[in-house]
Amino acid sequence: LRIKRPLMGNVIGKGARVLAHAERIVVTSAVPGEGKSFTAMNLALSLARERDFEVLLVDGDIPKFDITRVLGLEGQPGLMDVLADEQCRPAEVMLRTDVPNLLVVPAGRRQSHTAELLGSLRMEYVLEEFGGRNRRRLVVFDSSPLLATAESQALVSHMGQVVMVVAADRTPQQVVNLALQSLNGSPYIGLILNMSRLPASENHYDHSYYG
Repeated sequence: LRIKRPLMGNVIGKGARVLAHAERIVVTSAVPGEGKSFTAMNLALSLARERDFEVLLVDGDIPKFDITRVLGLEGQPGLMDVLADEQCRPAEVMLRTDVPNLLVVPAGRRQSHTAELLGSLRMEYVLEEFGGRNRRRLVVFDSSPLLATAESQALVSHMGQVVMVVAADRTPQQVVNLALQSLNGSPYIGLILNMSRLPASENHYDHSYYG
């Protein structure tokens, strides 16, 4: 993914400006069906190839938990469990994978007050633990679509970088604009054009800007 380079530049302080929590990256979309979960997994795999960093992929799309299902982790304790139960330590839900430098956190059990948990002070503590005290771990979240649930806004508020996936020839421009408006105040936003009819070499067009 070409967008990996600007994301990494922000992490190591070589972007246009220094970002707080640049190691926290969330992948989202305006509406369902734009390929954000697949993009989040691909981005995490690509970032895990970087020599100096470990990557933690977190399923934060609580309503659908696609990453959890794809990886066969249904029923495993995850993000929601560690947020709802202060006796559950963040390290307990971080699972090693067969891919070097890649860990994953499942969505966990659904809670009745998901948005409140994602926007809580407990969430900030969990993110600090997910990131590791040495800051050599990148945390990549899959989020629910911006215009579909309140959970996405709560999650994005903690992030240093946002990657928004847009389905080519499918998502109306006004819908994209509404989603971007909801991200007002986000330090960095990168756009990926997905499902494009362009040749494979041009299949991912990315555009980014600083909030």
